Amino acid sequence: MRGIIDRFVDSNWAVLLVGDEEREYNVRLEMLPINAKEGSMIEVEIQDGEVKNIVLLLEETTREQERIKSKMDLLRSRKKSNFKR
Repeated sequence: MRGIIDRFVDSNWAVLLVGDEEREYNVRLEMLPINAKEGSMIEVEIQDGEVKNIVLLLEETTREQERIKSKMDLLRSRKKSNFKR
């Protein structure tokens, strides 16, 4: 199943969001691939409700980061609001 590394907690745990429903799994940092970081796309093997293996998807991570950067650039380039506070 595909997922994403959502965040790190207490320097010992990573929170993974897996599948279309973004089911949350907590795993020890030692289970993550070496270059993994928050926002990395991953392939996760789950057996009996537990994460057994995690593979980093470098190309998908790069593609997703570029997509987000493109959207942010578009939002920044739009005309500022005329609404006065």
